[in-house]
Amino acid sequence: MRGFLASAPGESPYAANVRKFYLFRFLVTFQLWLPIWVLYLTDFRNLSLTEVTILEAAFWLVLVTMELPTGIIADRWGRKVSLSYGAVANAAAIIVFAFAANYGIILVSYLVWGIGLTLFSGADSAFFFDSLKAMGREHEYQKLYGRSWAMQSLGTLAGLLLGAPFAALTNLQTPIILSGLLMLAAWLVSLTFVEPPRHDEGEHGLGALANARHAAGIVYRAPALRWFMLLAAVILATLMCVSIFAQPFLGSHGVAVGAFGLFLLPGSVAGMFGALFLHRVTGWLGTNRTFVLLVPLAALPALGLALFDTIWAWAFYPLNSLAYALTFPLVSDYLNQRIPSSQRATILSMHQLLYSLVLVPLEPLAGLTADAWGLPAAYAVAGTTLAIPALPLLFIWRRALRNESAVAAVPVPAAAPT
Repeated sequence: MRGFLASAPGESPYAANVRKFYLFRFLVTFQLWLPIWVLYLTDFRNLSLTEVTILEAAFWLVLVTMELPTGIIADRWGRKVSLSYGAVANAAAIIVFAFAANYGIILVSYLVWGIGLTLFSGADSAFFFDSLKAMGREHEYQKLYGRSWAMQSLGTLAGLLLGAPFAALTNLQTPIILSGLLMLAAWLVSLTFVEPPRHDEGEHGLGALANARHAAGIVYRAPALRWFMLLAAVILATLMCVSIFAQPFLGSHGVAVGAFGLFLLPGSVAGMFGALFLHRVTGWLGTNRTFVLLVPLAALPALGLALFDTIWAWAFYPLNSLAYALTFPLVSDYLNQRIPSSQRATILSMHQLLYSLVLVPLEPLAGLTADAWGLPAAYAVAGTTLAIPALPLLFIWRRALRNESAVAAVPVPAAAPT
């Protein structure tokens, strides 16, 4: 491990960043609570689905309020700083979550957890992109970031396969404690990162408020970027909402806790291969066409699960995982290629902010619907959230793209002779 983390003789420290980032992402997602956390809350802590989704709403509300401040931290003081603090905060939150004896302490752990994740969001892809850019390899971002997403999927897969059987052998609390220790290991890896350059040639660092204003101005003056971010946020929120109900779905159809990992395995595998081959798909279809096709792919799982209340409907869940694994790297690449380095983490955090703003009302509404009318109705709520705005947003985004292309194609007249 020590040799893996150390740079080879003559190797760029930024090349070592890429390798170490893969390990970091694996440890962050190798979490044994993944297949059992909802059951931990409902069975071990005796919460209702409404109470669980209210916790989720509070979690996403923290993300709403903290996304921009933590994005500014990453741009102002460094991506490595943000990632390291995020790992420590996540580790503390997970351990507190494991020992929380009442709803108030669980809520506190959720709030700290949310802060930790906002320290990751934006900073992680900005760190990775800027490390590649320092080596002149930013054009490889989608392919290499897809690999990091595959490592994340591999970590998720390991957590799913090991977490549920381990919980069945011990209890629903022990896997959560071990997950906190794994997050501490991710923190140790983050300490070995080398901060990449955060400013393009001619750029200079701004104060926190000036940086936020400048980043907002960039997004405001780029309609195609703005509408893309909004549509991507709706897609990702819908996919996340569907995934929240995976464990209740399995439990309601009589699947034993120890078998949860096997049921979640196909989705993780689909997501891993989807992220690995995304760059080939976009190379064939183009990024914009691929993004358009992701809209019906994201809507299909919610629609199928709303219509068919049977264990066989689980076949739609791997499609949900695949759509998420394709959407996130594509969106990250699209944004990173179009924003300046000095505002990169802040603008990426703006995207996460939009994502959180959609989820804050969506998850409690879906949870209340599930408690009142059953899981199919909750899936219908999630699907409707995407179906209603998708076509208008697609139309507005495509029109903004055409306008940008028209402006770029206008020739600049030659100067008149004097």
